[in-house]
Amino acid sequence: MALSNEILAALNHPVLVIDEQNVLVFINDQARQILGLPRSEPLSLSAALKPLARANGRPVQPDDFNTPSPLAVRTHPDSAREQAFELRCTRLSDGGRCLELLPAPQHAGVPLDALTGLMERGQMLSLIGMKRQRGKGALVLIDIDRLKIINDYLGYHTGDRVIHELGHAFRRQLPPEVLLARWSGHEFMALVPETLIARTAEIADQFNHIAHTLPLAKELNLPGGQLSLSVGFTRFAAEHSHDAARDPLTEVNAAVYEAKRAGRNRSIDAQHLSRPSIYITGGTLETALVEERILAAVQPIVDLKTRQIVADESLARMVTPEGRIIAAGEFIEAASALQLAHRIDHRIIKQTINYCVTSHFSLPRAHFVNISGDFLRHPELIDDVIVTAMTACGCTHPDQPGDRKVKPLVIEMTERELVYDIAEAFTSLKPLVDFGLRLALDDFGSGYSSYRYLLDLPFHFLKIEGELVRHVTTNPKARKIVQHIQQMASDMELTTVAEFIGDEATAQCLADMGVDWGQGFYLGKPELIHNPFSPEPTTRQLWQGIAR
Repeated sequence: MALSNEILAALNHPVLVIDEQNVLVFINDQARQILGLPRSEPLSLSAALKPLARANGRPVQPDDFNTPSPLAVRTHPDSAREQAFELRCTRLSDGGRCLELLPAPQHAGVPLDALTGLMERGQMLSLIGMKRQRGKGALVLIDIDRLKIINDYLGYHTGDRVIHELGHAFRRQLPPEVLLARWSGHEFMALVPETLIARTAEIADQFNHIAHTLPLAKELNLPGGQLSLSVGFTRFAAEHSHDAARDPLTEVNAAVYEAKRAGRNRSIDAQHLSRPSIYITGGTLETALVEERILAAVQPIVDLKTRQIVADESLARMVTPEGRIIAAGEFIEAASALQLAHRIDHRIIKQTINYCVTSHFSLPRAHFVNISGDFLRHPELIDDVIVTAMTACGCTHPDQPGDRKVKPLVIEMTERELVYDIAEAFTSLKPLVDFGLRLALDDFGSGYSSYRYLLDLPFHFLKIEGELVRHVTTNPKARKIVQHIQQMASDMELTTVAEFIGDEATAQCLADMGVDWGQGFYLGKPELIHNPFSPEPTTRQLWQGIAR
């Protein structure tokens, strides 16, 4: 051959070489990848050209190579790899010919990924769209675990080598019918054809097997000593089928998220997930925020001795366009993961301030409202809360007499929401504390850091963890723990609030222990302050009295 195989193999576009007798003597990896050909076994020229057709649909024949002009060709329309090319034929000195497939002018800006030799995201998206129009298939999304740690610890050149080695190993070891793409900086995507759908789970597991067997982890001394992947996969049918509403891209993203949450280094079938995709929930939540369908529901807090309402807690609810009310437990994880929690907190606090100002109670009442660690990282929202309170009610103005400096709003947080640096937490909370808002530590008894927060932050209220409260009448250990918490809180002059009170026996037991206040469905259920999306009016004068 007039051109060495090394030079030809280094080219980034598909290349075939034939001799004088039209025998295929060389084909590079790029040609095999684009044309969907086996990656190692010998091929005849007719087999190599089979995926190609002229613009008029006629198969490409050796006689077509005699024209001096580039030949317009494309892969067959029934192929998942349908693309347009210019076939250029160059006569070699030994009588053979070099055939180059170059992107057609309108597709010239879509090269292969330089680091891996795989197709890029845009090409894969087009192929997925075409495949969904025509038939069944499967998607596998592969995320490199802890690539950021590799980049930061060993340098980006090491991270690039990991990506390069994985990409080439995938190409060598996976079935040739599986299409591969570099999906993002740390992700790959695989499109599994209909003929291999039954093997989708096996193929998904194969990615981690390939990563584990690469000598890369030891050679590069990777943190943890192993290279692992979080893999999500799903199967899909044609867009005109009964499950066309499902979005396989969203599904594989959700499966990868679940794989990481479950410990990484595994593959997860998206169709076996027990809860909605965090991204679908996040999108629904974003829309609800824009359309102002995040509303506050208030639940009463009562004095366990007098059974009078002394406070209430504002809880976030999402109202669907159809009017269904969704509790925070169904969306708060997505809100935290997608950095939406601060927007929810801000919305609920402002509604609570308005509720405080416009409601008229026979006795003074504290209004508890939860905030997240995400909210503490937004000082502009903290400032807005203070301005809103000052504007809404004259009694909150800092120039008022000192006996009115303590405000009815109580900021409630759990230890898991506080930042690791307690000094940083106090710096964030200080404007609210200086303004006169009191602090409550929620879920006390559920974690190991609660006592340190009590030591360093100016809490006024201690909310006893609900699981302890649930078992206080049936489990002597739970009862002793609650008694200990109550004694400590009393010594520190903290007001205690027991959550999740479900019956009279529990309420009475807690009262006998000296617990100050109580909260739970037995004492009063949450009710929306106002629901503009419901045809039924919501009362604004809530729980004027509670039956004993």
